[in-house]
Amino acid sequence: MICVLIGRGRHSSAIDEWEAAAAAGAELVEVRADCLRRDPDLKRLLAQRFTPLVFTMRRSIDGGLYRGDEEKRQRLIREAIVLGVDYVDLEMDIAAKIPRFGKTKRIISYHNLKRAPEDLADIHAKCAELNPDIIKIAVNASSLADVSRVLKIAAESKIPTIAIAMGELGAFTRVLGAKYGAPFTYAGFNPERNFAPGMPMFMTLKKGYQYDLIDKETETYAVIGDPIGHSLSPAVHNAAFRHVGINKVYVPIQVPAGRLKESLEELAWLNIRGYSVTIPHKEAIIPLLSKADGAVERIGSCNTVVLQGDEKIGHNTDYRAAMDSLEEALGGPGATEDVSPLLNKQVLILGAGGVARAIASGLSRRGAGVIITNRTDQRATELAQEVGARTVAWSARAGTSHDILINCTPVGMHPDVDDTPMPPAGYKQGAIVFDTVYHPENTMFLKLARERGCTTITGVDMFVRQAALQFQMFTGRDAPVDLMREVVKRQLGPHRDY
Repeated sequence: MICVLIGRGRHSSAIDEWEAAAAAGAELVEVRADCLRRDPDLKRLLAQRFTPLVFTMRRSIDGGLYRGDEEKRQRLIREAIVLGVDYVDLEMDIAAKIPRFGKTKRIISYHNLKRAPEDLADIHAKCAELNPDIIKIAVNASSLADVSRVLKIAAESKIPTIAIAMGELGAFTRVLGAKYGAPFTYAGFNPERNFAPGMPMFMTLKKGYQYDLIDKETETYAVIGDPIGHSLSPAVHNAAFRHVGINKVYVPIQVPAGRLKESLEELAWLNIRGYSVTIPHKEAIIPLLSKADGAVERIGSCNTVVLQGDEKIGHNTDYRAAMDSLEEALGGPGATEDVSPLLNKQVLILGAGGVARAIASGLSRRGAGVIITNRTDQRATELAQEVGARTVAWSARAGTSHDILINCTPVGMHPDVDDTPMPPAGYKQGAIVFDTVYHPENTMFLKLARERGCTTITGVDMFVRQAALQFQMFTGRDAPVDLMREVVKRQLGPHRDY
């Protein structure tokens, strides 16, 4: 179950938002009375109950807005209990002062906005002695070791426990809590009001993650990177899992650079069955693999890991997706497996990073003539030597002849949507122009290409293809490609078109 937080300055606004949340499908609401600008009128506030509710009067020390007299706050909590609220949130230091009464269930909570104390297990044990129905632990995590400790407390607790590691590092605990016995999780409803770092919106949890379908049998998959909050992969894979009716969930995990090995060890008990791997870990993951496919070995980059027993098997679906996109634009694969329509095509690649390496390697294997240009000449030279390509200076890119032009730089990515890595004079009529940037889908780079009579391939096409290949590896089933493409376009929203 998902508990929607309602916290407004006026009684009427709080009541209206509560009603709206119920209409949107909320089954439980936490009314944050500490957000009201004047003393709560509980009879008015609770006169019409649109859903079951958690009554909370949060102090500033615990992340709330109440700064008044503590005795007065506790009187209001007692009044809410007498009025028969479904749940009341009691901080562990006051819980002994407020006895159980009626049918109101007790949430005994501990909040620490600064850190995750080493004695968190002892704190949980003390909460368990305060006559709880539910224990809530919400702490600020500074490492994935902290996050792991927090979630493990819920997994091992005999009392239903909501264990939240606040912040981006612990955002996935708000989803996976359902797998480890949490009676509910918390979500925002009004996007203009942020109650805690890392808290998702109600519809993201309800529809995006299908939170209410997660149980102890749900298999976990993840995308790992740093940063990771922008990733479209959770929305795409969760929609695909749901579409084919399999009990899996896919979460984003922020793994800091330089902490990959330790992080995977700290999270090993979660039994994650597959990873999508993004920047900056595509190269660092390789030494941790049990085996890797040929593309990973050639390119030195891995974006997909599938776990089979204790083995971690690495793949590169970026490589295959890019080649498939280009070959389809040229009329499909060649007449035989040994002949590609890319044979003898002249390809100019802008950029010399990981994506450029994968694409350049694939093109070279298919017999294309590859030319690499980069703002830093040395990086272009190093990549060219690796894949058997040649280079041109960045300043000469517009005058370089080509059949295919590929942008492997981040130039033109949201929010800098008016930028382009190629001046208008650099486009050749009839060429194929491919942008690996997918946010927005129709970049300025591609807009200029279309205006000059070029055939274009969007980053969305490559992204969906690589995600579909990952889905097949994760599930053994064909991917619902059209659905995945629709989800990506919906997630990109207003940045989709010019």
